Amino acid sequence: APNDSTAGMLRREVLTRLTYLCDVGLGYLTLDRSTRTLSGGEVQRVNLTTCLGASLVNTLFVMDEPSVGLHPRDVGRLIRVIHNLRDKGNTLLVVEHEEAIIRAADHLIDIGPGRGEQGGELVFEGTLDQMLGLGSAGASPAVSRASRGTSGNGLGHQPNERPQTLPRGASTSGRGARAPQSQSLTRDYLSGRKSIPIPKSRRKTRAVIKITGAHEHNLRNVDVDIPLGVFTCVTGVSGSGKSTLIHDVLYRNLLRAKGQLTEHEPGACKSVSGAHRIGDVVMVDQSQLARTPRSTPILYLGLYDRVRELFAALPESMAQGLTASAFSFNSGSGRCERCCGTGFEKIEMQFLSDLFVRCAECEGKRFQPHVLRVKLYGRSIHDVLELTVSEAIQFFAQIGESEKLGDRLDVLDEVGLGYMRLGQPLNTLSGGESQRLKLVAHLGEHSHGAGEGNGNVQRPTAEASRGKLFIFDEPTVGLHFDDVALLVKVFQRLVESGHSIIVIEHNLAVMKCADWIIDLGPEAGDDGGQLVVAGTPEALAKVEVSHTGRYLRNALGSAGCQPAVRGSLPRTLTRAYTDSVDEVALRAAEEPSGWQPALPSNSSHAIQIHGAREHNLKNISLDIPRDKMVIITGLSGSGKSTVAFDILFAEGQRRFLDSMSPYARQFVEQLEKPDVDLVQGVPPSVAIEQRVTRGGGKSTVATVTEVYHFLRLLFAKTGTQFCPDCDLPVQKQSLAAIVKQVETAAKRGPLKVLAPLVKARKGFHTDVARWAERQGFDTLFVDGELIPVGQFRKLERFKEHTIDVVVGVIDAKRIRKARNLVQRSLEIGRGTAHLLDAKHRLTVMSTEMSCPGCGRAFEELDPRLFSFNSPHGACEECGGFGEIWNRAKQTGAEETGESVLENEVAAEREFESVEEASECPACHG
Repeated sequence: APNDSTAGMLRREVLTRLTYLCDVGLGYLTLDRSTRTLSGGEVQRVNLTTCLGASLVNTLFVMDEPSVGLHPRDVGRLIRVIHNLRDKGNTLLVVEHEEAIIRAADHLIDIGPGRGEQGGELVFEGTLDQMLGLGSAGASPAVSRASRGTSGNGLGHQPNERPQTLPRGASTSGRGARAPQSQSLTRDYLSGRKSIPIPKSRRKTRAVIKITGAHEHNLRNVDVDIPLGVFTCVTGVSGSGKSTLIHDVLYRNLLRAKGQLTEHEPGACKSVSGAHRIGDVVMVDQSQLARTPRSTPILYLGLYDRVRELFAALPESMAQGLTASAFSFNSGSGRCERCCGTGFEKIEMQFLSDLFVRCAECEGKRFQPHVLRVKLYGRSIHDVLELTVSEAIQFFAQIGESEKLGDRLDVLDEVGLGYMRLGQPLNTLSGGESQRLKLVAHLGEHSHGAGEGNGNVQRPTAEASRGKLFIFDEPTVGLHFDDVALLVKVFQRLVESGHSIIVIEHNLAVMKCADWIIDLGPEAGDDGGQLVVAGTPEALAKVEVSHTGRYLRNALGSAGCQPAVRGSLPRTLTRAYTDSVDEVALRAAEEPSGWQPALPSNSSHAIQIHGAREHNLKNISLDIPRDKMVIITGLSGSGKSTVAFDILFAEGQRRFLDSMSPYARQFVEQLEKPDVDLVQGVPPSVAIEQRVTRGGGKSTVATVTEVYHFLRLLFAKTGTQFCPDCDLPVQKQSLAAIVKQVETAAKRGPLKVLAPLVKARKGFHTDVARWAERQGFDTLFVDGELIPVGQFRKLERFKEHTIDVVVGVIDAKRIRKARNLVQRSLEIGRGTAHLLDAKHRLTVMSTEMSCPGCGRAFEELDPRLFSFNSPHGACEECGGFGEIWNRAKQTGAEETGESVLENEVAAEREFESVEEASECPACHG
């Protein structure tokens, strides 16, 4: 109904969110579009709309490259959205490489000056105009106020001073630290001192792959030729059909033509012809090369085998009988037995995130001492793995291995990865680093005789047709200006090697370096999917209907001259936004460079409530100042709690939860929306209430304040265990001492030597059985029963299970096998092993925790042992309560069919007075 307030509220909520989606450049998305098909930038901007609708203040929003996947036309809209959040009183910390967004920032932090170990310093902190050397007029009021203070919290320089400079190597840990501006590559590119040059000429081709009648998703019977042997860029506004044309239509149809399997059905089209002109089609993305730390750059490039051969050929290795396998950290007998060659150990911290600490045995060097003593020209195998690529090139040149090892490393250095260590785990690389590493293998195929790729070499069609077709989708994501320059060089070198490049890209620096551009559009969604123009960048810049051409015109027009040093937002770029840019950005372009966007005048530092009618409130309105201590008084029942909890706290929590995902919100109680006209300026809220209910029998000050959990961890990880029989602190025990104990016990009867795999953990644990089968073991000891590996069935998921693997059997006749079996068990169990006798009695053996008096060994301490809420640590007599109720003793599980613990808890609730309980005789409370 028209007067239905509920319908009106729902309508406003829907329209508000749809408007926000359009504001962040996602108007082309359909509401039934699966989020799995969205790019990272699209997902981030969708989440940004929820933050806009939440109307929070005093909140820190952290964003990682929100401009990913955004056409230059829509960057102005994103800047407006970010400024709107800022103007509400929020702080936004944005990791970004897009020039327009950098220029729209109020404050810049530049980290560097180089990559990897050559970075990590504070290069610059201040305003953009200060970075560009335009004086301090551009300093924001907040910065100026901070710098005038004397408390040490300011930026460390006066408003009229130039940013300070520090000598190389000086400390930059303080707030006022400044490194020399000449070190900042960001400054060099923003000021125009550095730029990515436009090729002197564009390559031409006579061989093409022809796509006819492409009509997948929003494509409208597109006919387009994909040139081979050149660098091609596919452009268009977000949602114009670029990924559909290249991924779905071109890539998948080429895979099918090459006889390869595709995960999804190829995109609909009449035909894709010319697949015979390429050797292969390769999709290169920024996904991780490996998920484990065992894969390294030297392994990925196939160079480690040669390095191991060099070490194995040394006289010292031959004298010890060390083969090439001894120098492998993934297998063999030379790797550290404690960490299995990883160099670190994982420590489970239960309720905290797990810790990875350096292995105490090898100190992070991965190998055993006798392997590390072998030196190749003064360097151990660990020293070689610790070399950077640049250092390794010099080292291998000195020992005459440049031809077999140096050439491939040269390519790695050329693509800007010279700072990477040979033994660095691949799962620690960024997306851009992984992408360039993938290309090195292909570049190495034609490393001899290839030109540098200045764009003026004409390749024969036959040679171009024999190369591979490489496809990239926004390869500049996460890359700095200087990284983009390196990437463009890699593209040019690939083309000079006879390959073909197709890049889906929004970066103007990449577009202007392409030989050919295919522009789709003119708009997004149903208004896109058409071929706007296909030609050189210069030809595209002349097409008025192309949004890409309008921005590319500016990029091409600055070629060959030094652009003026600009402050604030760039005037030409801002003008091109037209209706997409906000008034704040327009004013920044028209005013002098020192002008900084100010907070709107209606931004009050108060929480404003208008028309509150919740419970007994009589349509009241009030302003509550922020950053102050405010008291609400009044008679009991006058409405104090209604204002504080039912309106302010409820709105603050509800709005904060609105910025979270629906999955996360389901775990938090949703408070009802109060009856109020308007609430403004509410920060995220926390309620500290008086509890009228008393806690349970196990509730203590330590558990309520959560000190108890940290105490349990502290005792388990750093405490010293004492033997309960001898009252002596446990100590480490040698392997020889353990073997002697096992040999003595084996003379009394047969023993099974077990290695613990799982200790009181929930789950199916089918992966444990698969591992045991791969390792050649045939029996598992599961929850007190011996089960053949082949007959293992998945266990109850929500029940705790303990699993050991049977490493071998020892008796009086096979006592010589004791040492090998015990050593193997201790390796698998990380210092702990078990002995199982004929009567199924389990004996613990440990190299870490053994009593020096009686020789008794103990399991590694578990935080659950120190918990009275866990059956692992709670007293068996009282269940962890410390007290026993008489009626609870009389009420057994057999009477009610429930567990003893449930009966004890129920019995506790029946007694109102603690005097009716008596101290537990077993644990004495």
